[in-house]
Amino acid sequence: MAHNLYCITNNKQYDITPITGLLTWKSSIDQLGVQLDFEIAYNDDRYFPINPVDIGSMIVLAGQAEVFRGIVVTEAKAGRGAIQYTCFDPAFYLNQSKAIYQFKKMAADAAIKKILGDFGVPIGGIAGMGMPITQIYNDKIVADIIRDILDRVEQETGAKHRMEMRAGKLHIEKQVDLLIKPVFKLAENIAPAPVTAAISNPTRRRSIEEMRNSIKIVSEDNIVGEAKNDGLIKQYGLLQEVQSIDKKDAAQAKQIAQNLLKDLGRIMEENSIEVPGHDDARAGRLIEVEEPVTGMTGRYLINDVTHTVRNGIHTMQLGLGVM
Repeated sequence: MAHNLYCITNNKQYDITPITGLLTWKSSIDQLGVQLDFEIAYNDDRYFPINPVDIGSMIVLAGQAEVFRGIVVTEAKAGRGAIQYTCFDPAFYLNQSKAIYQFKKMAADAAIKKILGDFGVPIGGIAGMGMPITQIYNDKIVADIIRDILDRVEQETGAKHRMEMRAGKLHIEKQVDLLIKPVFKLAENIAPAPVTAAISNPTRRRSIEEMRNSIKIVSEDNIVGEAKNDGLIKQYGLLQEVQSIDKKDAAQAKQIAQNLLKDLGRIMEENSIEVPGHDDARAGRLIEVEEPVTGMTGRYLINDVTHTVRNGIHTMQLGLGVM
């Protein structure tokens, strides 16, 4: 799939694809937003195309649909070599800004919508999350406030949500709804095949270091909820987690313990694969993998992904974990 890169400067759009060299974009579940890096060929010959890119320019990457829309935040020049640019989508502002919020029994989705509205971030769609939020956030990074709200929803309901920017708008959706089935074609006259049919350099690491098979929830020095998996304790030994909660959340302590046990009571995996590129692959989405050498099989969470387009060839490296 061909990609085109556009620059919008002073209300004018320029197709900078012909002067663009290496192009990469990446995302991670640990960071809100996508980073795009590209290089522009530089030559002071008067017949060489003018480079319209500057700090603050809007950059749009398009494939079959829009892949990325963001702002140039860094420019790096070195002599007569290529100029390197780094861009971030609008979530950049949520990662860089701090705020103060006090929510009292406000629905989680409403609280997030208020934050996004205050910071002028367009909303594409936010899954319904009616759980009330009563919390004070003082001098906190905005993206961390949103993550904390989503973490609280997960603790009490067990539902995981993921954030991502698409076409300049923020979407928050249930993780279970984010399964992708990317395909690629070697030639136009050949039927498409799953990208996971062409895996290279697979790695798989399994560990119980982060497993927890016993959970205790504490409030004001009292145990208010607990859950454990006797089978895992017998097999691997006692691995216990103690988590403190506010007194106001004590009524949900048992449910919080059960949801935490569900999340931590398993063998953790850190895997990676390299496959042909597809624009649908983003951190936080799910992909099915069958890889006989390492034994990876089933549905995995994309922890991080780096896309690379070099000489028109699109590849990607996926970091995978358990759901």
